[in-house]
Amino acid sequence: MSAQEIIAELPKLKPEELRLVKAQLEALVAAPLVKTKRVKSGPVGEPPRRGKESLSDFFLRVAGTAQGLPVDLAENHDHYLYGTPKRVPR
Repeated sequence: MSAQEIIAELPKLKPEELRLVKAQLEALVAAPLVKTKRVKSGPVGEPPRRGKESLSDFFLRVAGTAQGLPVDLAENHDHYLYGTPKRVPR
């Protein structure tokens, strides 16, 4: 669900539900940011060498390695996930 969709649903909530949403948002804002440990990652399929691999390192390691996906997946992901019309038919 997108942020715009969530915001559009807020007027439908009861006062108690809105208080819960407010409390959760305040807790998220007050929470400290979590830093990930950077590691040197190995080739695809191999675990990181030490520590915990950061999400960005993982994405860099596996980017472009998927096989058998449509060539326009990034452009038309909503079509493949939800069946919406393709943005740019190929």
